[in-house]
Amino acid sequence: MEKRDCIKITNLKIFAFHGVFEEEKRQGQDFYINATLYLNLHAAGKSDRLEDALNYGEVSHFIHRIFTEKSYDLIEAACENLCQKLLLEYSLLWGVSVELQKPHAPIGLPFENVSVTMYRTWHTAYISFGSNLGDSRTLIAQGIEKLKKHPLIRGVEASQLFVTKPYGPVEQNDFLNGCLKLETLLDQEELLEFLHMIEEEADRERILRWGPRTLDMDIVFFDSLVYESDTLVIPHIDMQNRLFVLEPLAELCPNYRHPLLGKTVSQLLNELKQVEYINK
Repeated sequence: MEKRDCIKITNLKIFAFHGVFEEEKRQGQDFYINATLYLNLHAAGKSDRLEDALNYGEVSHFIHRIFTEKSYDLIEAACENLCQKLLLEYSLLWGVSVELQKPHAPIGLPFENVSVTMYRTWHTAYISFGSNLGDSRTLIAQGIEKLKKHPLIRGVEASQLFVTKPYGPVEQNDFLNGCLKLETLLDQEELLEFLHMIEEEADRERILRWGPRTLDMDIVFFDSLVYESDTLVIPHIDMQNRLFVLEPLAELCPNYRHPLLGKTVSQLLNELKQVEYINK
């Protein structure tokens, strides 16, 4: 099992007004929070300086403030909000695990406790983008800017733009292609939904497969996730055969290893270039 640095805050008692029933919202009750805060403690351990550490007293008061500033019907919603606010507030944190206990829940039977536990973390995603309709440079720049402004996305980095030949059998103009790296608190399906919204705002039309488009944005990698749903496959199912994905991606993460193929982005790029050279 992987060992991770963490700070634990145990049985933090907070009186609040969460619950479905009016009596709970009116009278309130005691809740208990167990928070595990994941971060790299090496710098603080070496320096013994507070500025290199996370002040867990300050974090405890932050938890109290966030947990009591709004009333929720469900402890699931209260816990989700708390996880998100912690990760947004403290840049040292890369993940949190929060257990929210409600020992006085109105169950009507003898019980000791009821609780929910959530683990949330920043995810690293790599996005491929392209355009060959309209003012492509402007459409790409606007799409990137919308990603930067999303409250649950940070650290957006873009590769240079590549002029590339169309992929597939459809005759059309050359593309402008590139890749992005970002960190997000969205899950993979939520990120896909947001990318589709950006495409729609750029008047993207999904009429012809491999056809021209104003803006196309695809998730290539999402952490080291292997995932498949009706709408999304991660890693991108055909990225290893696309120079217009691998070339800009190699700028951002040349040593990232494909979780299924076991090869780095640089290795995949070099292999594809050799195949294309042989086939010329």
